[in-house]
Amino acid sequence: MGLRRIALTVILLVSVPVLLCAMPSIERLFSAREHKELPEAALSVHMASDQILVVSFTDSYHPESLPSNPLLSVPTDWLINGQHPIAVYHAARSVNELPKQGNAYPVEVGYSLYLELEEPLENQARYEIESPFGSHSFVFDDSVIFNESIKVNQVGYHPDSTVRYANLGVFLGDGGSREVNEDLPYSVITEGGTMVYSGTVQYRGDDTITNEDTITSGEYVYRLDLSEVERGGPYRIHIAQWGVSHPFSISYEAVDQIATTALRGLYHQRCGTALELPYTPYERDACHTEVALTKTEWGQSTFIDVPKGTPMISITGGHHDAGDFDRRPYHTLVPIMLLSYLEAFPTHFLDAQASIPESGNGLPDLLDEALWAIQGWEALQITDPMDPDYGMVMAGTETSSHPEYGLVQADTDRLTYGTFAVDEQVSAFTAGMMAHASRLLLEYGEVWKARSAQLYERALLAWNALEAAQPTTSTMYAALQLYLTSSTIGENHNANVFHQRFRQEAEALLIEDGYWPEQYRPGNITATCHTFHFSSYLLTNQMVDEELSTALEELLFRQAEKGGYMGFDMDTALYPLGVSKSYGWGAATAQGRYADVHAFAYRLAKSEEERKKQFAILTQYADYALGLNPLGVSFVTGLGSEQPNSPLHLDSWPAIEKGLPPVPGIVLYGPTSGRSGAAYQLAVSDTLYPVWEEQPQQRRWADGWSLVNNNEFTIWETMVWNIALYGAMNTHPLNGR
Repeated sequence: MGLRRIALTVILLVSVPVLLCAMPSIERLFSAREHKELPEAALSVHMASDQILVVSFTDSYHPESLPSNPLLSVPTDWLINGQHPIAVYHAARSVNELPKQGNAYPVEVGYSLYLELEEPLENQARYEIESPFGSHSFVFDDSVIFNESIKVNQVGYHPDSTVRYANLGVFLGDGGSREVNEDLPYSVITEGGTMVYSGTVQYRGDDTITNEDTITSGEYVYRLDLSEVERGGPYRIHIAQWGVSHPFSISYEAVDQIATTALRGLYHQRCGTALELPYTPYERDACHTEVALTKTEWGQSTFIDVPKGTPMISITGGHHDAGDFDRRPYHTLVPIMLLSYLEAFPTHFLDAQASIPESGNGLPDLLDEALWAIQGWEALQITDPMDPDYGMVMAGTETSSHPEYGLVQADTDRLTYGTFAVDEQVSAFTAGMMAHASRLLLEYGEVWKARSAQLYERALLAWNALEAAQPTTSTMYAALQLYLTSSTIGENHNANVFHQRFRQEAEALLIEDGYWPEQYRPGNITATCHTFHFSSYLLTNQMVDEELSTALEELLFRQAEKGGYMGFDMDTALYPLGVSKSYGWGAATAQGRYADVHAFAYRLAKSEEERKKQFAILTQYADYALGLNPLGVSFVTGLGSEQPNSPLHLDSWPAIEKGLPPVPGIVLYGPTSGRSGAAYQLAVSDTLYPVWEEQPQQRRWADGWSLVNNNEFTIWETMVWNIALYGAMNTHPLNGR
């Protein structure tokens, strides 16, 4: 259950009006119409420091049931063992959202009231809390009570990393941040309470500034070193009189769980097939197995109205995007990344790892998922010799409008989808991924030779069509993969031609820095040239241009040294978020974007010291989206103690109705700098208090599907990058990794 510290009440699935966003700041969050005390079970308590008790409750979708505005609560409203707190601070945010009901967006708001006490609480003492919002009784035990200020990777840290840590940061809503005694001791304890490690917090920096130009946590940040904690778990961090963290492990098994859950998330986004037992409890029938041959020109905001009588074609393969069921040109990135990481880290990905229908076929499940993605592009390749676009690849599929959350899932979507027109860049990337997959399949035995040959022929078909069209887009990746594959199968004449083309384009785009967006800017998702577009040249045993290969490797390591496009310095970072600018949709949680260059630097490093350095950077990046962030939320569904309740994922709602959590493996966008002014999004973002613009940027998040910039996701912006990151660090000696 996500956000337990705020939302511990039972969710009432009833229709209520949306909270109005036209009201000023505090008042817009609350409009009391009845004075009614909450039941005792609605209040929960945890800690923010040794003298800050946090009382949390929600409005259970009924703001009118609250006796008064929680955001105006004062010390005289509260009694703790008969004494008033010396101060009360306030915070609020949405913790869940139901499907749209009429014109209303039913949102459940959670409140956290921070009660500052004269003295720390005493262990084993009973405390009685009385307030207008209810009463609560508890026995204080600092080895059990949760403390929200301690942030950890809520699944597990890698045992081989030389850098592991938690963060301590006290943030009290409208009470701001608090500094901490730098001599504050902490310990790491087992679930049974046995101490396995102790240390003292280390001050890292003042991160309290709030403005539109700086991506901050709003905290004074302290580090709790875990690098010497032995492999094992589950553990918790314990601070005397403060409480404990969420549980975590330090184990290969935890890392494998992360990698497997992320990969299964992509499986749940498959298009054109049924999802069923025993592979998943999130069952649905096959979807979108036919599309109309409309050949509509691609545009980022283009919808497709399918005229009656338009010819239909069969299609399977590919993956859905976000809250929609389209296939977009950006999705070409997915199989390219999967293939490139498999090539770089072949022992990190196993057959039957993710329990998908193809498990046991002799191929790593990651490769099966890449082949499923490629299958979608195969269906969109023009194979009619009479068609003037013969050999080219259409840029995806789309329909006339967005399907509505709560009304349909993939298999009940009745909208008619059409195809985009053929596209040079899509065709080039498809030619490359087909050749790439063809070559990798040859490593898995005779049984895959026919499929390998089929993909190679498809790749040549796309390449020849591109050559005839005299493309203006880059063909560097396609040329590289066709060179390596043709060389592998002994087609040396073709290999020489492709090699020459790759050398020309690599020199222009990489060594001479190309032209936007065809430039190498690792960590910038809008650039079309990434490490995995040329990494095969640095990994191959085939003949290479040694001078070019050396120059490319040096370029990669220069980018790794400067932290890529973002210029992120992990040594001085307060949180391992990776993004220092362009804090847009998905930038907050897709740490694989920023880790990508370090993954290949780790793979190609010549010295053990360099390998350890790059590996430590990878593992730190992996921690952020799993809970080591200022909000203490895991933004990956199915992983961690604190997870979002309401992602914008249409296939999740039927499961949620049945009592299941959201589909696992989804990497939500998370916090963003700006927000939309659309009423349906304000229904969620306006629940945030302090208000959105007054929050530090890393705290600008509220839970609710209609807040698209926070709670949507895409397979290409967030999911696949973290699949790659988690896979690159998924070393396990028992599996020979």
